[in-house]
Amino acid sequence: MTTYRQLTIWDVLDELSESPATSTLAPMWECLDAELEKLPLEAQLSTAALVFSQIADILKSRAEVLLQDTRDRNNPKGPIVSTDLFAGLVRTTMHLDLDDLIEPQTSQTFKPHGPHQFSYPTELGDSVVAPVEKANILAMLDEVTTLEDVRNLASDEDVQKWQSA
Repeated sequence: MTTYRQLTIWDVLDELSESPATSTLAPMWECLDAELEKLPLEAQLSTAALVFSQIADILKSRAEVLLQDTRDRNNPKGPIVSTDLFAGLVRTTMHLDLDDLIEPQTSQTFKPHGPHQFSYPTELGDSVVAPVEKANILAMLDEVTTLEDVRNLASDEDVQKWQSA
């Protein structure tokens, strides 16, 4: 069988102090009358003093809430809202992982170029590079007078083909 406990005046005052703006004092007065009837005169006065002190605190809290509501309604900038009100509604940080959207890097492939086509024949033991005397180089440069001569110095390479590649 379920037994119910009668709320004491202190339980009622705790409930009233949790929401002072919306609570009514009528149940508290009934509970106070029932509580004071059981006590002797001195205990009635001390208990009533403590209850009235807590009622004053509850009424003070209620007055502060009502005054703040009045100030907010008459404020030209609108009501001032604390940031705690939006704590669960506003995201302040975000992490965005885009690694799955990035394509993997493809390796570069180069076409092999063909063998050089030199105008003179080379044999297996012939070297293309050889020391040249300074006088021979100066004589060769004296012969270069046109752009076509500079191209001929570059051997038989196709410069246009290299540029386009």
